[in-house]
Amino acid sequence: MHVGRGGARLERDIHILLIPGEEPRLLAVAGEAGRVEEEAMGLEKEAVREACIEMEQKLAVNFYPKCPQPDLTLGLKRHTDPGTITLLLQDQVGGLQATRDNGNTWITVKPIQGAFVVNLGDHGHATRFAEEYLSNGRFRNADHQAVVNSNSSRLSIATFQNPSPEAIVYPLKLREGEECVMNEPITFSEMYRRKMAKDLELARLKKMAKEQQQVVSDKPQDKPNFESKSLDHILA
Repeated sequence: MHVGRGGARLERDIHILLIPGEEPRLLAVAGEAGRVEEEAMGLEKEAVREACIEMEQKLAVNFYPKCPQPDLTLGLKRHTDPGTITLLLQDQVGGLQATRDNGNTWITVKPIQGAFVVNLGDHGHATRFAEEYLSNGRFRNADHQAVVNSNSSRLSIATFQNPSPEAIVYPLKLREGEECVMNEPITFSEMYRRKMAKDLELARLKKMAKEQQQVVSDKPQDKPNFESKSLDHILA
């Protein structure tokens, strides 16, 4: 989903994002996205905001240098954002990709001049590890990555809208006949801890698999055993 910002140029947008005192404007944009979520889930107005207790905001600036062999690396590995909503401002180079089928295919998110990309985070929606939160699994979070290219460097700025650490994570509404997918309510800080633990375990398993594959490929192949025989024995 894109939220237009009147066609302002990237340089001006970056300046607005980085100067002090502009946080309320970004929170207002995130609030509009939250109201769309509330309507889609059939919730009362401000239900998402109240579930967050007090929205916290973090900002990350990512610079991706051009790479002579972009097929050999990623700018940012596949991941999901842990918070509620992420507002992403990318330049016209592009490089953001998202998947809807567990990484089998990737869709390039084309930049739109003067617009934010809005990513839904783990806090409200299902993750690729089959955990569902505020929406009880009705909506998917944004499973995405960033790629580089050989022609141009790329710049993007992400602002993460996160709930308070003590905010309770639990489905806000269950439809008729729908079962809750969570065994018990947890805090956002506990949700974040579990996510990081799973991410680290997944990285460990991938590293082990890669190392085992390398060992197999480096293992010398068994050579055929040629037994030495005399000419008379061969011709016998």
